[in-house]
Amino acid sequence: MKASAVRAVRKNVLIYFIVVVGLIWTLFPVYWMVKTSFTPNDQMYDAKPKLIPTEITTKHYSDLFKETEFMGNIKNSLTVSGLATLISLIISIFGSYSLTRLQFHGRHFVTKSIIVCYLMPAAVLFIPMYVLVSKLGFADNKYGLLIIYPTFIVPYCCYMLLSYFKAIPRALEEAALIDGCSRLQTLWKIVLPIAAPGIAVVATFAFTMSWNEFLYALVVTTSPSQQTATIGIASFKFSDTFIWGLLMSSSVIATIPAAILYLGAQSFVIGGLTDGGAKY
Repeated sequence: MKASAVRAVRKNVLIYFIVVVGLIWTLFPVYWMVKTSFTPNDQMYDAKPKLIPTEITTKHYSDLFKETEFMGNIKNSLTVSGLATLISLIISIFGSYSLTRLQFHGRHFVTKSIIVCYLMPAAVLFIPMYVLVSKLGFADNKYGLLIIYPTFIVPYCCYMLLSYFKAIPRALEEAALIDGCSRLQTLWKIVLPIAAPGIAVVATFAFTMSWNEFLYALVVTTSPSQQTATIGIASFKFSDTFIWGLLMSSSVIATIPAAILYLGAQSFVIGGLTDGGAKY
């Protein structure tokens, strides 16, 4: 075998080895979470837990559904995340389109400032945000999160959508304007269909950001009936005691909506991440 062929084989073996190690590294925590959620309590606390349980139980899921309010927390998360994503997308689409197509004073400053707003840490803002929400009458109300979540979702969405709108040829819009379309009709009929993969990517990540958010949800909501799934999962920890069965089963349930969203938008995500490569 020639030296070049040997090098090619070694390269392929190394690539496959890295891929396998990466898959194990990524999927093992997910496997352990699912495995623990079906493991009986008498095996869960063994000093040397088994990789594959000898017994399987659904008691943790039964207790989760019947004895806790976690499914209500899931419903709250779906409501808040869905509405926050929709509101943020509407604002971001109009904002990003304006920044890439319209000429006005301060446009470049606003564009560069978007990423700064996104990078602002939540730990700095949660107190003034709580004061604002309280004064508006949304304390201990899940809908108060709809006031807060767009403040960090919109900058992210705008920053991402700028690239997609920048990559769309202006000639298409100019032709539509010449044919009598208004600016809004051009956005609706020309720009949005072309940018659909990018919008799907942004919507997916925006939903995930609000779905996983913990700090603001912890501060704003205090009643179990108003809390989101992240707070519901954290409620299964008391001081230094962890109810691992409920923790793992609730974590499995909480991953399902996000997993379904990613699987459904997979083709858009793969294509959209590539299409959005243009630098603004």
